[in-house]
Amino acid sequence: METHISCLFPEILAMIFSYLDVRDKGRVAQITNTGLLLIAWGLHRLKSLNLRSCRHVSDVGIGHLAGMTRSAAEGCLSLEYLTLQDCQKLTDLSLKHISKGLTKLKVLNLSFCGGISDAGMIHLSHMTSLWSLNLRSCDNISDTGIMHLAMGTLRLSGLDVSFCDKIGDQSLAYIAQGLYQLKSLSLCSCHISDDGINRMVRQMHELRTLNIGQCVRITDKGLELIADHLTQLTGIDLYGCTKITKRGLERITQLPCLKVLNLGLCVVLQIEVNFVPKKEEKKKTLLAIHLTPCLPLHRIETGHMVL
Repeated sequence: METHISCLFPEILAMIFSYLDVRDKGRVAQITNTGLLLIAWGLHRLKSLNLRSCRHVSDVGIGHLAGMTRSAAEGCLSLEYLTLQDCQKLTDLSLKHISKGLTKLKVLNLSFCGGISDAGMIHLSHMTSLWSLNLRSCDNISDTGIMHLAMGTLRLSGLDVSFCDKIGDQSLAYIAQGLYQLKSLSLCSCHISDDGINRMVRQMHELRTLNIGQCVRITDKGLELIADHLTQLTGIDLYGCTKITKRGLERITQLPCLKVLNLGLCVVLQIEVNFVPKKEEKKKTLLAIHLTPCLPLHRIETGHMVL
């Protein structure tokens, strides 16, 4: 006679889960909504849960975690880190459950969740404890969704909307208005241009990391705007930005705090990176330049660059 996991007492389930790495708890035995109900019963103090690619999990299961269903009792209301990457059955209802029940959440990864939309961002927009939100490759997130986030009370430090095809220059204007405290922003392969960069940079004084790889509409003008205004940047990704040239790169390399520069697949004829400081200036240190493959890359002059 076979015994299904749903037949186990919550105390036994909690003991089993206590032996697992917290990052992998969610991937056990192709977990379903029933598994999440059992977690909600037995692991009230759980802080971190990784449900990556658990494609059987739906809104009902997230409701269990958030204590939104009668059968779930309290739920896992102490959760601070939740990964739901590639959970294809989730919709905006899950985001409603999360916003109402998981109010202590700090990090939420919704990347590749194709079932969530702009409307769901309204639910997330007032989660004041949330400091990192990953919406990478969420196909139904557009400028409207970013508007909802920017109009709320979020205090996000990190936002990733890379590969969201419906994100454009208007999103950058919204970010500058309501999410200007961001320290990390990823926009890889979004439909942004120099105009969007111009609408954003003057307000983003806290920004440290900017990823705009494969944004093929960005030109030297955009890089000059970044160099003029985002003076605290420590890292920038320009992978696949095929319209930038030596002129724009020379401006970027003069950023005083820059430590990491990704130039893969940039069309560059010649780069001169000369970090010989003036007598009154503090010596700057560039820790990494990623160049492979830059086509065609004929010459790099590093001068007295300190690595």
